[in-house]
Amino acid sequence: MIGSVRVECMLYDVHSLKEKRSIIKQITHQIHKQFNISITEIDFHDLWQRCAFEMATVSVDQVMAEKILRQAVNLIDERSDLEVTIVNYEWL
Repeated sequence: MIGSVRVECMLYDVHSLKEKRSIIKQITHQIHKQFNISITEIDFHDLWQRCAFEMATVSVDQVMAEKILRQAVNLIDERSDLEVTIVNYEWL
């Protein structure tokens, strides 16, 4: 089972692309290190206060893939420097 999730976020206290890149780098490193799943920024590259991530994992069943992806989304959502606005799961 392949599971993926798109997460869109607003970064309200960011005033430059450099600040945004720093936050994105922290998030991608933490998610990959903690959950060993693929994560990348996929949209809004030139906007300071918006970002979108795509995360993907492979598992033997949908329940396990969903659990891992939900934990990763929750980790992003717990950050105080951004707000998760859209979460969209897909299963293959």
